Amino acid sequence: MKAAIIGLAQSGKTTLFHALAGTSREKGGLTMGTVEVPDPRVDKLTEMYRPKKTIHAALDIVEAHAPSLGGKDKAQGLDPAFLNMVKPMDAFLLVVRAFDGEGLCDPARDVRTVLDDLVLADQMVIENRLERMDLDVRKGKPPAPAEERKALERALELLNDGNLILNDPQLASQHVLRGYAFLTARPILTVVNIAEGQVQNDPATIIESWGLPVKGLPTFPCCAGLEKEIHDLPVQERGEFLEAMGIGEPVLDVVVRRTYAALGLISFLTVGPDEVRAWTIRDGTKAPAGAGTVHSDIERGFIRAEVMSYDDLAELGSEAAVKKAGKARLEGKDYVIRDGDVINFRFNV
Repeated sequence: MKAAIIGLAQSGKTTLFHALAGTSREKGGLTMGTVEVPDPRVDKLTEMYRPKKTIHAALDIVEAHAPSLGGKDKAQGLDPAFLNMVKPMDAFLLVVRAFDGEGLCDPARDVRTVLDDLVLADQMVIENRLERMDLDVRKGKPPAPAEERKALERALELLNDGNLILNDPQLASQHVLRGYAFLTARPILTVVNIAEGQVQNDPATIIESWGLPVKGLPTFPCCAGLEKEIHDLPVQERGEFLEAMGIGEPVLDVVVRRTYAALGLISFLTVGPDEVRAWTIRDGTKAPAGAGTVHSDIERGFIRAEVMSYDDLAELGSEAAVKKAGKARLEGKDYVIRDGDVINFRFNV
């Protein structure tokens, strides 16, 4: 799972990156970092099994350095370098400045500015593709699939009306559009970068006071500078500092939870003396496909899934106790994995 931090200059993108990822590496104009997805279930199971290795799910955070948003000639659209950088991303964290007070910044305006850039980029892709389709027909080439053209025309209609492709989830998920990697078809979370003095204010009141959200985007406030300070503290001191500052949870937890929700992601767990691990999948994934995230051979030779719920395992204390209570079960190929399932896959290849 990959999330790109985007926004206008001086919005606090780099500070937020540090608050989320801390250490970084540079590659192709990107600052890149990988963070463990906080999951108390993994920690609890590690205590229970004391495995040789514990592996949390991971979130890749990137910050693109191309000077691309909110200032380019609209006739040209976004910098191609920026488009190439963010093409592999699953979601965007759109950071807007709100730490200078009323009259000195306008987060709602900044969100609209960035969205206008993303919309323009998608419009240009669609218009160029439709023109190419028409040109091919005039040259006597076979026409493009009708389904593809219909989807592109519907997407362009949305964009021309000032909407985002993600406003039509069914359209955004169509297979014929996946190769285009449209920017506005991906989840966009607005991060309102507030001043330290605002962190104890009601989040809903903060959002409303700035005229947010824009276009219904998931929106939440955080003080990136303060969160960076928290990240730089020793782990054992963070909880006390959060409590002292009146912060309910660190921004990483908020970002992960909201990104998972926006992308429709859940986690299942595998356990044993060698490894306790969380695996990220799409909600609605069936057992064989879930097995494939562990290893392709397991999916190919899938027989059954031995399933327990994390809640039952944590409450009863052992697999043996779960089985004795009749709460372990065998599931077949049509079983839809649930968040928090603890699974052992049976397979034969």
